[in-house]
Amino acid sequence: MAPPEPELTTSQVNKAGRTLRRWMRGEITDRAPVDAALEVIWQYRAAHAYSLAKATMGLRSMVKTERCPMEVSQRMKRMTTILDKLQREPTMQLANMQDIGGCRAVFQTISQLRQVEQRLKRNRPPLRYSDYVVRPRASGYRGVHVIVGYDDADYRQRAIEVQLRTTVMHEWAITVERLSGRVRDDLKSGRGPDELLTWLAAISEAMAIEEVGEVVPTSLITRISDLRTHALPYLEVRPNG
Repeated sequence: MAPPEPELTTSQVNKAGRTLRRWMRGEITDRAPVDAALEVIWQYRAAHAYSLAKATMGLRSMVKTERCPMEVSQRMKRMTTILDKLQREPTMQLANMQDIGGCRAVFQTISQLRQVEQRLKRNRPPLRYSDYVVRPRASGYRGVHVIVGYDDADYRQRAIEVQLRTTVMHEWAITVERLSGRVRDDLKSGRGPDELLTWLAAISEAMAIEEVGEVVPTSLITRISDLRTHALPYLEVRPNG
C-alpha cells in the first residue's frame, strides 16, 4: 500500500497560488514549478471531498426536516475556475478561497429557502454569509450563500459553500451560465459586454417582482425590450468557422 500523501500546509497552498498567478501573467516560463504548484492545488482540492459529502448530506437532512420540496446537488470547483478566480482576485490567498467545494438546494418558494437558511445557520454558525436576495449582485444574480465549516477525514476544518436558490433564481443563473459560455466571460460575476449585463440585470429585476406576486411595471417591460435590441448581437447563434 502506498503511504498517504503528507498534509499540505497553508504556506504550501498559498505559495502554489502565487506561483500560478505569476505563470498566468507570463512571469514564469519554467514548467517545473508550475507543475508542482498544479499538483498542490489538485491535492488541496481533493482534500475538500469528504467535507463536501458531509455538507451535502447535512443539507439534504435539513431540507427533509423542513419538508420542503427541493433539489440538492453538489460540485467541486473545476481547476479552470480556480485559476480564473486567482486571476480575478489577485490579493486573495488560495487557502482563503472558501468555495472549493459547494452544494446547492433549489426551492419552490422564498419562504422555503428562508426556513432552511435559518436551520442551517442554527446548526452551523456561518464563517461567512451573503444574502443576494435582499441585495442582488450588480449582474442581477440572486440567492443566499452560506459558508460553513465541516471537518475532513483528518478532522481539519474545510470551508464549504452552501447555495440556496428558488427555482426562479436558479433558472436565471443557469441561463446566464450558458450565455457566459457563449461570450466566454463570467456574466454572473459582472464581467462581459455592458449591453448583455444590463439586459440580464433588468430581466432578473422583473423575475424578482413576479416571484413575490407583484405586477411588473410597464416601464420595466419596455426597458427590457429596448435593452434586448442592444444585446441581440450576443444572443445570435453564429455559424462555426
